[in-house]
Amino acid sequence: MTEVHQKITEEFNRLDSGMKDTALELGARGLAGDSARSSLSKLCEKFTFAVDCSTVDAKGIMVTMEPSPYRHLEGTDISTQEQVRRVIAEHKPVMSSVFKAIEGFEAVDVEYPVFNSKGGYMGSVSLFFKPETFFAEILPPLIKGVPVDIWVMEKDGRIIYDTDSSQIGLNLFTSPNFQPYPRLQELGRRIVAKQEGSGSYPYTVQGEKNAVTKDAFWKSVDLYGTEWRIVGVHARKDKSGSKMKRSPLSINPVERLDVFVKEGNLARTLSKGDKHNVMQRFKTFYKTTPGIYAIQWIDENGINRFGYPTGNSLVDYDYHQRRETGDQKILDILASRKKASMELPLAEGGAGIFNFVPVLDGDHYLGLIYIIRLK
Repeated sequence: MTEVHQKITEEFNRLDSGMKDTALELGARGLAGDSARSSLSKLCEKFTFAVDCSTVDAKGIMVTMEPSPYRHLEGTDISTQEQVRRVIAEHKPVMSSVFKAIEGFEAVDVEYPVFNSKGGYMGSVSLFFKPETFFAEILPPLIKGVPVDIWVMEKDGRIIYDTDSSQIGLNLFTSPNFQPYPRLQELGRRIVAKQEGSGSYPYTVQGEKNAVTKDAFWKSVDLYGTEWRIVGVHARKDKSGSKMKRSPLSINPVERLDVFVKEGNLARTLSKGDKHNVMQRFKTFYKTTPGIYAIQWIDENGINRFGYPTGNSLVDYDYHQRRETGDQKILDILASRKKASMELPLAEGGAGIFNFVPVLDGDHYLGLIYIIRLK
């Protein structure tokens, strides 16, 4: 979530800078004419998620619009729109909530005031975009291979992005889809009230009889005072060794890991790329070793190939991309080819104690097998 929050904040900062630069150009050149069109075209091209860019005069009339498919809207009065009223009244940049605009669909409008050389208010520059397009460009690469789903909510409960696209546009508090989940709605009210935090709720997956517990953690991003809540969700798995009759206190997970790495042709199975066989071994280790969150494998190239349970594991995750705090430390341990232990944050929230053991097939180094225990 740290990287997700950072990336969105960076994109908001880039958008703020682009709007500011365009407003300065328009202040010197005017809101209409070829130079205005050039400035608007450049702004729209800079942000691939933009639907259209326009200038709006001091009375709330759209003067110039780009790209060309939206030029027929020039001359339209949008002075009744809430964000336009605000920029006219306050002469400060604003970002709207999601609303249905004259373009015919629901999206978000960013307005930045334009002033002439004497400081007189001329109007504003507008950039219109769909939040789901904005997030679809940013989020998928960040959560690829990570056991986390992401949804984004406005403070009124409207979901403006979800990895499950069928949820986009629904309201957590009013949509019939969420009425059977009062605990989720209760958590939603906490999410609205606090800028960051964590919680959990039971949820029944369609087609399943039993509810699963989902752990949620959230942070906030804002642009010009409009806040969005970024929520990461992870389905909680059964505790390892939960069905064992043997006392958990009699089993040391770290000692068991040392033995496991050396036993039963594990290294040869990894060398052959026999994922099915390795996963069966991981599964057995997990189910007979109380107190662990997951057991996983990082190959010699720094790729976290897989682990068990899959819902707690990274899949084809490249540590060289350094997407999470601690990735460089893990690469350093990989390079050392030595046992190590450290505390690291989890991509799905919280922190864990990581224990790493190198694995070799003869002289061939195959990387690290490691376990995570929740702190």
